[in-house]
Amino acid sequence: MRLRLKLVLIALVAAVFPIAGLRFVVQMEDILRQGEEHALLAQAHTVARAVISLDAELKRTADGTVPASAETNSAIFAQAIAHELTPDGYNEDWAKLVLAPQRFGTKADLPVDFIAARSQGALYLWFSIGDLTPVWADAFTAYPERSDHVLIQLDNASYRIACPGSGSAPLVPVDANQAALPNAFCQPRNRGYNVEVRLPLLRNYQTLGFRVVDFPVLGADLPRARSGTLDSNLSMRAVPILMASEPSEALAGLLPPGVRARVMSADGVVLRRAGSLDARANQSDAQLSFKRWLRAWVYRFSLAPPLAENAPFNFDLFTVRTELTQRAAQGVSGTVWRPAGSRASVLLAAAVPLAVTTNSAPSSVLLLERTNDALLIWSNSALGSLALGGLLTMLIAAAILLGYASWLSFRIRTLKTATENALTAEGILRGNFPRSRTIDEVGDLSRSFGKLLDQLGEYHEYLRTLAGKLSHELATPLAVVRSSLENLEHESLSTGARTYAERARGGAERLAQLLRTMSEATRMERAIAAAEGESFDLRAVIFGAAAAYRDIAGNKQIRCDLPNDPVSLFGAPELIHQALDKLVDNAMSFTPDNGLIIISLRVEDSLSYLSVSNSGPPLPEKMRGRIFDSLVSMRDGKAGSPHLGLGLYIVRLIADLHGGTASAADLPDGNGVIFTLKLSGMRAALDAKTKAIAKS
Repeated sequence: MRLRLKLVLIALVAAVFPIAGLRFVVQMEDILRQGEEHALLAQAHTVARAVISLDAELKRTADGTVPASAETNSAIFAQAIAHELTPDGYNEDWAKLVLAPQRFGTKADLPVDFIAARSQGALYLWFSIGDLTPVWADAFTAYPERSDHVLIQLDNASYRIACPGSGSAPLVPVDANQAALPNAFCQPRNRGYNVEVRLPLLRNYQTLGFRVVDFPVLGADLPRARSGTLDSNLSMRAVPILMASEPSEALAGLLPPGVRARVMSADGVVLRRAGSLDARANQSDAQLSFKRWLRAWVYRFSLAPPLAENAPFNFDLFTVRTELTQRAAQGVSGTVWRPAGSRASVLLAAAVPLAVTTNSAPSSVLLLERTNDALLIWSNSALGSLALGGLLTMLIAAAILLGYASWLSFRIRTLKTATENALTAEGILRGNFPRSRTIDEVGDLSRSFGKLLDQLGEYHEYLRTLAGKLSHELATPLAVVRSSLENLEHESLSTGARTYAERARGGAERLAQLLRTMSEATRMERAIAAAEGESFDLRAVIFGAAAAYRDIAGNKQIRCDLPNDPVSLFGAPELIHQALDKLVDNAMSFTPDNGLIIISLRVEDSLSYLSVSNSGPPLPEKMRGRIFDSLVSMRDGKAGSPHLGLGLYIVRLIADLHGGTASAADLPDGNGVIFTLKLSGMRAALDAKTKAIAKS
């Protein structure tokens, strides 16, 4: 598991405490919200009881005497209008009203859509009657009551309207002592006819009833169908006239500032309205201070309860049908939270029944609404500080731990990369290991690694110069041994003793050759290090050397694979020639008779690749990583002379001097080996060394 992931897990464990604090804040928010809901419900019940006692019409609907429901046709709902209507039998004026028509009768029987409206001076009635076979009453009809007609009852007065077809029709009083009223207007339409009536507002009418009668033919004894405000015996009955969405001074006097109320019938028709919300309801996010906006944003995405939609509760609607009001009409009080103009405010609505009948019949409903601070938890400064402080502390702690984990992981990855790159592919120390100055465990580890690599570098330098030191230190003792053996030869010795003396002399000669070779290697290292560079054609150097190799190759074949164009390289041409000599000499040692040696040169990305491949045995598995080391050889000595394996070591030194590397690998078919020098030039090597020193 990654260190950063472990620290993140630790941070999550530490987050238990702020999470517990957040849970406490959530519970406190719930308690505060429930307190607001209970307070508004209690206020709604108080207002409901008071408004019933002050409004006689609402009292009649609330106590069950006159259950106000448009769907059950137990009341007539009239819309208040500010302008006068012109009766003509057409529905253009009525289509502009908000209140929906009340439906009487059935679609298959005698459907009637009815609308009532009241202005300052008149009560207007609209009947849209669905009758496929209307029977008109003309001026010569002796019994207009046996034609299709509409019977209207206003309080205790009744009038009959028998339409002659299109045009005006008189309102004929059923009782001769009743006062006459202006004519109604009839207008045939597709699949029925319309009747429009204007009644002068001589007094405030309390009840209204009507019956629409459909006869099969003129003068028939019995009607085919009846519709309207009928009882179970199909007799006309008067129902109360309730004004829809009428402002109520009595209700307004019961409301505190910032609260609005509506009284609705059981099916949602608004009967009374009063009050208004405070300015916060219309406040937008742009009008909030930054601190309050930030709190509201945090609250909305962490603590806010689900909010209902605003559209069904619009204050301008004449009909409000929501789950909240429908449950209140059945006797179940409730509350709901809705969004306001900004995130910092919400609307709390409470609905209570005005009264519930003993048989659970629908009753009127009081809907109370109030603007509330959405951030209830922040209305208490202590709880607000706890909530905000806990949240910010958790976020800051998580950010610090994550940043520290990332920084620590970066340092460890840097140390890992530096450790992996401390040695070259040939096992040479680069000498630019970074040492951290930070006083902590990772810094101590990087400095310990640097100290260890310094010691390894010193030991490697000691081993590298060991040959020169040995050749220098052993020269004098070896000269003493050789002079002693030479003097011993002039003495008279037995045959057995002379044999042993000759063997000692041969060993001394071999030891002297070893010392000369080691001294030569030391001188070669110094010569390579002191070589000066120049620009030369690498292709020409290789081409000239290959011609000389063919003369001494014997029965072995040498082939060149060189580019057609000159290859420029900045370096020491004599050292490149010497490195090529060592590689070709090594190849000839392992190439069988009639074998093939290939010298190739290619250029890729400003790098020159010089390769020498030969047929023969593959590389020994145990020596693959040590071929270019000093004093390592894969050949046995010839004619009693030892082979020290300095040739490939010198090849590697020359490659390093020219900013490159030396490598060896088996041929793809396994029938030989290939040695490759990657060269970039002495300038590139010097630049790389300078950068490494600056970095260290």
